[in-house]
Order: sequence, then C-alpha cells, then structure tokens
Amino acid sequence: MAPKVNVEYGQTGKSDGERESASLTLGSSGEKLSVVLGANYNKQKSVSAADRDFSSAALYLYGGEVIAAGSSRTNVGRIRLPSGSALRNTFATPDGPCTSVARNPGAAGNAADLANYHCFGGSDFYNYQPYNLLITPSERSSFFTMLNYKISDNVEAYGEVVYNRTTAGFELASLPFDANADDIIISSQNYYNPFGFDFGGVEGLNPNMQSRLEALGNRRSEAQTDSTIANIGLRGDIAGSSWQWDAGAQVGRMGQTVNISGYLLGPQLAQALGPSFDAGGGNIVCGTPGNIIAGCTPINIFNVEDPAQIAALRDISTNYRTDYVYESQGFSLNANGELFDLGAGSVLMAVGAEYRTQRADFETDVLTRGKPPLYLSCLLAQETCTGDSHASYNVREVYTEFFVPLLKDLPGVQSLNLTAGVRYSDYSMDSIGDTTNAQFKVEYRPTSDLMIRGSYAQVFRAPTLLDLSKAPTQDSPTFNDPCTGLTQAAINANPNLALACQGVPLHTPDLPDTDPNYVEPFEQPNSQITGLIVGSRDLKPETGDVVTFGAVFDPSFAPGLSLSVDYWQYKIEDLITALDPNFASDQCVQTGNPAFCGLQYRYPLTSNNAGLHQVFVEPITNLGKLKTDGIDFGVKYALRDTPVGSFNISLDMTRINSYQNTPSPGATPVEIAGTFDRQFGNYAKWRGLMGVGWAMGGFDGLLSLRYIHSLKIVGPDGGLTDEPPMSIGSMTYIDATVGYTFPTDTKIQVGGINLGDKQPPIMFQNNVTNANTDVSTYDLLGRRWYVGVTQKF
Repeated sequence: MAPKVNVEYGQTGKSDGERESASLTLGSSGEKLSVVLGANYNKQKSVSAADRDFSSAALYLYGGEVIAAGSSRTNVGRIRLPSGSALRNTFATPDGPCTSVARNPGAAGNAADLANYHCFGGSDFYNYQPYNLLITPSERSSFFTMLNYKISDNVEAYGEVVYNRTTAGFELASLPFDANADDIIISSQNYYNPFGFDFGGVEGLNPNMQSRLEALGNRRSEAQTDSTIANIGLRGDIAGSSWQWDAGAQVGRMGQTVNISGYLLGPQLAQALGPSFDAGGGNIVCGTPGNIIAGCTPINIFNVEDPAQIAALRDISTNYRTDYVYESQGFSLNANGELFDLGAGSVLMAVGAEYRTQRADFETDVLTRGKPPLYLSCLLAQETCTGDSHASYNVREVYTEFFVPLLKDLPGVQSLNLTAGVRYSDYSMDSIGDTTNAQFKVEYRPTSDLMIRGSYAQVFRAPTLLDLSKAPTQDSPTFNDPCTGLTQAAINANPNLALACQGVPLHTPDLPDTDPNYVEPFEQPNSQITGLIVGSRDLKPETGDVVTFGAVFDPSFAPGLSLSVDYWQYKIEDLITALDPNFASDQCVQTGNPAFCGLQYRYPLTSNNAGLHQVFVEPITNLGKLKTDGIDFGVKYALRDTPVGSFNISLDMTRINSYQNTPSPGATPVEIAGTFDRQFGNYAKWRGLMGVGWAMGGFDGLLSLRYIHSLKIVGPDGGLTDEPPMSIGSMTYIDATVGYTFPTDTKIQVGGINLGDKQPPIMFQNNVTNANTDVSTYDLLGRRWYVGVTQKF
C-alpha cells in the first residue's frame, strides 16, 4: 500500500474555532504477510457562546415577551427575606412586599438598609451564557495497525489494534453559591451578616442566600480518555467447498480521568460563614469569644467582590477528580456457505455463536461522595455530589440466517429471494433475561428495471451499562412550574395538581393583600432547578418490531438513474430514555401517576422555602410505548463524460408521518412529529440531503444541501400562559468543496461549510438546555472554511 499523508486546516468566518488535522497511512504486502499502519491527529479550538449573537444572552419567553434574564445566583447576591419579616415592607415596591433583596453594585453590603440593598429585580439576574462554550476544545491522537498472515492456503491469521487518546474539557460560568442547596448555614452571628437571622441549610428551614463566586474564575474540566480495541483471530475455508469460517477474540478498554476545578471546600466555607466577631483593632476572626477557630478566615458572602473576600475564597478553593473504566471481552465463531441448489440458485446459510462480557466502574473523589438516596450533601457544592457505581453483565448468543432464491427467470418474475434469520440471546442480568428474535426480508424483481422489497424484524435493545448504573449526576434543567400561582380553585378543577404541587402554598386571591391570611401567588424564583440523573438496575430491554416496504426503479430508458421509496414503521415497547422534568411534571398533572409525581421533592410548607424544589429526580427509565412511521425517498443520477465533465446527483429525503409516545398505560399519547420536545428532541417532519458531484480532468467538486423542515414548539413558555405554539422556520445549509489532483498525486482541496452563514433559530432557555437553541440539530458556528492537502507516494 502506497504511503499517503493528509493535512487539513480550517476556521470559522469569525476567525475562531480553528481546526487542525493530519493523518498518515502506509502499508506493506508480501507473499504471506501484509501490514497496514496509520496515525491521525486532530485539534479543535473552543468557541465561546459570547462570540455569537444568538447565544450571548440567556433569553426566556414569558407571555409573548422576550426577556434577557439568567440565573438568580449573581455576584450582587439574592437574599431571601423570611415570611413575616418587617424587612419585606422596608424594601417594598409598588408591586407589594419584597421577598428578596440584592446588594447595590459597589455597596459594602454590611448594613440592612436602603443605602446598601434594593428589592431584587429583573436587572439583577446573572447572564451566564457568555461564560459557556459552544464548542469545547479537544485534542485527539490515534494509531491503528492491521495485519494478515497466511498460515496455509486455507487458513489466515488476522489482527487489528486501534488506540485513541483524547483530551478535552468543558468551561462553565463561575460557581453558583446556594446556601440551601449547598447545605451551608450563614450564621446570624457572622460578623458580616447584617440581617439578624440564619440563612441556608439543606433542610430549607432557613431562608436562602444565593451568590455567584466570580473570584474563583470559571468552572473547568480537563478530561483525558484512553481507549484500546484489539481483534485477533483465524479464518479460512474448508478445502473443496464454498464454506468459510472465522474464529476470533475481541478485547477493549476505555479509561477516563477528569479533573474539575472552580469549587470550594464545604467544611472550611461553613466555618468561614459561621459565627465570627471583631477580636479588636478590626481583626475579624472565626468563632465566638473564648472559642476562636484557628486557621479560619471569615468571609463576607454578602460582598464577594471585595478584594479581601476574593483572597479568602481562593484560599479554600479546590478541585476534584473522577475515574471511569469500561472493559469488554468477546469471543465469536462464525461460518457461512452453500447448502444446496434450488434451481433458482444456491441456498446460503450463515451460523455462529458469540460470547461477550462488559464491565464499567466509576469512582469519584472523596470530596464529592454524596449521601443516598438524593445525594444532596457532600464536601463540595451540591452540584458535584455523586457516588461510585459499578455494573457488569455477559451475554451468550447463537444465530443462523438463510438466503433462499425462490424463483428466477420466469414470466413476470426475474427473481424472487427470501432472507430469514433468528438470533437467541441470553443475558446474565435477570432484569434483561433471554430473548429470541427473528427477521425476514423479501426481494422481488418482476423486471430488470424494478425491484420490490419488504422486511419484518423483531427488535431488541438491552439497556447499556450506563443506563443501568449511571452514577447520580446533578444538573440544572430549565423547569416551567405548573404550580405557579396555585389556588384551591385550580386543585378543585384538577386534583392531580395537589400531587404535583406538594408543599406549595395556596394563593388566596379573594383576600386583600392587607389581610393577615393573605398568601401571595407562588412562583419559582428561578427557572433552573436542581436535577438528579440516575440509572436503574430495574430497566427492562426495549422490544418491538419493524416493518418496511418499498421499491427501487432503475429505468433502462434512462441509464444512470435510480429511484427508490420505502415506507417504514417502528413499534417499540419499554422505550429507554432519560426522563425530562417538564415531561414528567406534565404527565403527573395529566394522569396523577405516582411514577411521575413521585420524582419531585419540594421544601415543605413549614420551611422558609415552601414549595420550591429541593431536587427533581431524572431517572433513566422505560417510558411506555413508541410508535412511529414514515417514508424515505431517494434519487440518484449519474451523468458521465459530458463536454463539461461527469456528474453524480443524489437526493435523499425522509418524511416522519407520526412519532407517538404513550408514556404509561392509560396516558394520552403524545404526538412528537413536527415538534421540538425537551423529552424527545427535534422531530421535524422532513429532512433531506442533496449532493451534486462533479469531476473533469484533475478537478472534482461537491455541492451539498442539508435541509431541516419547519416545526413547532408547543407551550413555548412552559404552559405558564395560553401562548400559542411557536413556529421554528425551516433551515437549509449549503456546503461546497473543490479540489485538484496534480500529476504528482498531490491533491489540494478547499471547502466551505454553511456558506449562507445561517444562524440557528432562537428557541429560548424555557425549551432548551443551553445556547437558546437546539445544539444537537442546528449549526452553531456559522460560515467556515477549510483547506487540505493529500500526498500519495
């Protein structure tokens, strides 16, 4: 094999997001031994959300109004005032008593009066978006080798090894401090506490105090992942027959170490925010007179912009690490060949047996080991709290498959072929068990121009090790609370609200706000809540069936033209997916099903945080039934040797007719097709890809069009108002590349992606996790270009 070298460089039209790559392939082949070696290197630089207009601000939609908001964890703080406190009237606004205050920018924050604080308002929210990344930086190196050695005329040994090393890392806004969530009590006896009462504690008995610790810089991770996959085996044929055999073994290992920085040591922070006093001469110390805590520096959490506080915070900053290892081994024995002749051709058979075992181990730092079952407390901020996890299983499988040519060269039947197969799988985990699944495929060609095809398959997908044992992981999902403004009248109209809103105080609209029994409307003060993603060892496998039917037309009167159309239908039971809090809450309100209602934990009515979410559990679960169907269309046309070159034209389109999920028995089916849904994602009814390839002499080129149809977001503000569905327009991306190959086997290629510089649609933080858009579907970087050189030797 002739050596080949390729190098490539590209960046966006805004001169960021640089990407570099290089590869080398070479090989040697002799009478018995052949070897191929290769190496690849890729480097991607980051792109900040601050550098794109669509993602630079956290945008929310409420009642048809677009609000640039963000997080209530802000560097001027958000201090909750307890119920009944006279301070609520001290800081009252024309809208009524004030429930939380913020420090005036530049104020010292050590006195609870109007000179230092104001009622928390919309301008105080923290815009976290500029500190997040659209593209994370990464660097990847890989090496592979393949070899074959002929032991004899009938037996060959083979082997393959692939090694990858990837370094990557995320970057997020600086640490949000939450005295309740982080289980830190800010003592009323803290020298810097001007309010005269305690804040915080995970039980929610005290009012909350929130802040943004910019002094620590952004939260960052550095992840190194090493993976190795190796296959070895023997294969050959049985002399004098059509039968071939293959016996092989596979082994794989992936190890990942992650170091995350930007956090504070919880015990030291608790001491620094506990009781403190002036020991004389302005020397502020931790503890109480006669009980000074050595080595502790008091912190004024009410003014984290003070240089002295910045130094104190950095003194107790820390990082933590996690380690993940995945290992797999497998053995296989396969054979295939002819059985007998039917007249229309030979009946072919394949048969085999496989054994695979998998194991995954996740270990977290002692600093982040939380307390089950909700993992709300550990030695760092609550968002880091997790636990170790371990899982393993093995599977034994046997299969057989037959190809049967039924008819051939008859009137109206040029060929009729049947393919049938069956696979038996036995998993070591009782929750998965064993299963037998069959598949059938028929191909009928009445003429040489037309082929009609159909298939039926029983499908089976076992839960992965990650599904079964994912370590508890905190996240911050955007949540649209159905309990906003909850009244007794609303519960009377829908009793399920009582299940979804346990602990939420009931608004009393019939009473004047001067009445001592008046309760103001409940409202989640922040659209982001604490979520807890967890795996489940009780997961069942996905099962179902797939039916397809279609035709391929290759008209003899139009050489080079091929047309295809296929209808498909999937029916899946026990769909495995992570449960989104908004979807679960909606199902609770609709059905009252405890499987959905029992996932949210709110502070009780007796606490100062009544009704607010402590945590919302997001399990990986079996989410009922899925039924979807659609049509695939394909057109291909090859036009050769015209005066202006040769052309290859292709068009592939997919139409989703329906994508319907029934979350649980008796629940109303949810139609997803044509919508974006936080639980399921983007299911535009049409998607397509068109390509026009061209070649002439040493030149070649490709023009591509990627199409995503328009769709709707139902309840774009989370159903808080009667806002109609929001329309998201269609999107067409244009990509192009052109190259020239010199007689020296040197090829230069220049390309452009998203030449129209299309920006992703704004879908608002109410509906997506980050960047105000669907980052899994739409192009985030805008126009970009690249140039590459390939040299063969």
